[in-house]
Amino acid sequence: MINLLPNDYKLHFRYGRLNLRLGQWLGGGVLIVAGLILILGVGWLYIDQQTKDLNKSIATTETQLKNQDLEKVKKQADEISQNIKIINQVLDREIRFSSLLQEIGKVTPPGVVLKSLTIAEKVTGAIDLNAETVNANAAAQIAVNLSDPNNNIFAKVDIVNVICSTEPKAYPCTATLRALFDKQTPERFQNVATGDGQ
Repeated sequence: MINLLPNDYKLHFRYGRLNLRLGQWLGGGVLIVAGLILILGVGWLYIDQQTKDLNKSIATTETQLKNQDLEKVKKQADEISQNIKIINQVLDREIRFSSLLQEIGKVTPPGVVLKSLTIAEKVTGAIDLNAETVNANAAAQIAVNLSDPNNNIFAKVDIVNVICSTEPKAYPCTATLRALFDKQTPERFQNVATGDGQ
């Protein structure tokens, strides 16, 4: 088929078709840009909302922590930890009363029964002994036996008091004695701490 149209018309049709295609491309580009702007806007709104929600969550958590008074709980935990350390130190140096009682039993004279043994509150390194005796002489004899340097139990034993009753019973007298540990006592009757050198 022979095209008999003048060249001006041919160019006009050709540029018209190019303009139509260019318009289509331009419209597509505008739609793509609009879509990207829409996606960016929605993404920004979503991120902004998430940020606000996270800030609210952080504020709520901080309020809960303040209400729970964690500083006070931490302070109490530190105090408990310190108390445990002190208890451990005391236990490392505690007197093995089972061994001490055996040694006291060996030197207890006839007519004397040991009633109680307690750590003295007023004198460091001393204990109070309460014994029931048949008479006052037996109370004096246990004090002499316990303070004997050959026994290596106590450096000094003082009789605090001896009370005798007139009631007829096997041990009518009660003696209270205060005994100060000998220098050898820690090696024999205490669990001495070896790690800290205290």
